[in-house]
Amino acid sequence: MGQTSTSLDNSNLDPECIGRRYWYVFLMSSLITFFGGLLIIFVWRFLTFLFVGKFFKKIRKRIFKTDNIDAVISLENSDTEIGWVTAARDFCGELISAQSISGRILMILVSILSVGSLVIYFFDASTSPIETCQKWKESVSQQIDLGFNLFFMLYFFIRFVAAQDKLWFWLDIYSIVDYFTIPPSFVSIYLDRNWIGLRFLRVLRLMNIPDILQYLNLLKTSNSIRLTQLFVMFLSIWLTAAGFVHLVN
Repeated sequence: MGQTSTSLDNSNLDPECIGRRYWYVFLMSSLITFFGGLLIIFVWRFLTFLFVGKFFKKIRKRIFKTDNIDAVISLENSDTEIGWVTAARDFCGELISAQSISGRILMILVSILSVGSLVIYFFDASTSPIETCQKWKESVSQQIDLGFNLFFMLYFFIRFVAAQDKLWFWLDIYSIVDYFTIPPSFVSIYLDRNWIGLRFLRVLRLMNIPDILQYLNLLKTSNSIRLTQLFVMFLSIWLTAAGFVHLVN
């Protein structure tokens, strides 16, 4: 009876892993990335509030002996605000803007690579257990997937710099997809094992397809756009649910 229980527990584990599971390490890498970034954003906002808030405005009034403290603060921050931070944000915003050629190319490229990442996921899910102990150097699929994730990480960084509101960006659905798909690929290198995990979330990127088809002038009428959006949304939710069921089973 005990042997049967052990067999069921390890049914989704590669025999070479000697019964040891490390799925929680992969999951923790994603959660630490998400909550760590969230903490940094909150701390940054808190410090910004302290140094630019009313409390410090009163102190600065006494120091500068003027009632127009906003003008003083604006003057102090003008060089910094108009400097490299704003320039970088504007550059990245233009780079990923859907109105620019570069933004459309990036969006199309992200969608194509997302489909490629999904193909790798489907291949791994159909041919291997959920957790395998194959070395990263010997796994072509992991190497290709890492290359995709390096591009996704670069695109994430560009979007982060371009975002006006960092908090809303951090909670964006596409950002959440990146948290649960990019960090585990680096953990795979360190542990020399692979966990299929939540890679199926990459399917949510398919919801960009209607926008891409509009940019390519393949969708012109409002009815065709709505039908395509509805179909892609249904497909994305269905595949996401299927991936989750496959993971927990």
